[in-house]
Amino acid sequence: MDNYKELFDNIYSSTKQSVYKYITAHCYDLSDIDDIYQNTYLSVFDALQKRDAPPENETAFCILIAKRELFKYYGLIRRLTAAFGSIKRIDADDYEQDADSFDLEDSVANKELASQITDFLGQRDLKTQKIFFMYYTSGYQISEIAALLDMSESKVKSRLYGTLARIRRIYRKE
Repeated sequence: MDNYKELFDNIYSSTKQSVYKYITAHCYDLSDIDDIYQNTYLSVFDALQKRDAPPENETAFCILIAKRELFKYYGLIRRLTAAFGSIKRIDADDYEQDADSFDLEDSVANKELASQITDFLGQRDLKTQKIFFMYYTSGYQISEIAALLDMSESKVKSRLYGTLARIRRIYRKE
């Protein structure tokens, strides 16, 4: 196949949302989504270079690769955790701040509150974490989240709004 770069661009454009939804619905930790997503499309690119013909079903092809990437990623994480214990992630945002663009006290208070709420959400079950991520970070509708997580819409709403009410009750003063 000669035009695999153009083919890759077309496949990426047509499958990126489906693959992102699949990875989000099947990950074990929300902070892993972007890494797995990137690894998936690197593997798609490599696979296209080795093929003689384009895949018949592009979405199925990409989701199969995403499924393999999820397995490889979590297999590696489990092996590393077993060998070295828990792995602490460091975000670049922790080190980059523009000194002229914020009030230090407000920034510290907001970061602390955000950290507390993140910790609170981290203590919820994985489905609740996914619901929050998909709704607030990825902008999915309740109906899409329900379909992806194989739940009723009322159950998704219950988890979302119930957890929001608890957050408001606990962190109202702050």
